[in-house]
Amino acid sequence: MHPLRLSSLNSEPPMQASKWLKVQALLDEEEMAQLFGAMGNFVIYLTGSVLHVHESVVSKDKFLQIYKDYVTKLKEGQVPEPEAYVPFFSSVLTSSSNLLYAIPFSEGRQLVRVSRPVIQMQAHSMDYTAYDGKFRPMSYGVESIAWGIQFSYPQLFLNESTKEIMQVKESDDFPNTKMFHHLQKWIRYHTLPTPFIVENKKINAPVRIGKQCLSWINRHPHLILKNIKVVTS
Repeated sequence: MHPLRLSSLNSEPPMQASKWLKVQALLDEEEMAQLFGAMGNFVIYLTGSVLHVHESVVSKDKFLQIYKDYVTKLKEGQVPEPEAYVPFFSSVLTSSSNLLYAIPFSEGRQLVRVSRPVIQMQAHSMDYTAYDGKFRPMSYGVESIAWGIQFSYPQLFLNESTKEIMQVKESDDFPNTKMFHHLQKWIRYHTLPTPFIVENKKINAPVRIGKQCLSWINRHPHLILKNIKVVTS
């Protein structure tokens, strides 16, 4: 891992990208480790907060332990504490540190920002609305359902130097595109659109569930609270 390029708050605008592809999935801890293995070599960076230089990078082992703790709570019918996992789930994955830069602050602290497309993660929750019978991803509230992680990657990118809008294809300019394709392929083969049962009706939601989650998913505390089940056979 190379030290990040240094910049300042005023010298570079935030990355401009659009047409984001989004994958929302709840995986078992073993499945998350398998997904990471399928994606190849990458580094996890915490962005959006001023942290000590050494806190800006999260090892895969540490991330997977935090994810395991999150899933273990759900398996035990307990609600995971957001402060324990949200900062880590809201990080970025990149195969090259050249796509990020750091804004230095005092006492060895820095703010990490993105200059070119990386895989962005967010803690994912969803909600179900009875009036139209739909599950809505990325919904937050007291009654939302914790459901793993959303992975996002853009298809269009504005090159600030040339003002050119570029397609984010597999190339040297966009080294994370191949990694995102590996992620999509793994999700396609190892997860399912989630088959929920709500008020005796089956609803296949686009959010994904890992096949290894089926043995415990109906102990999920938020599903129990809403009287929602997942078809497991």
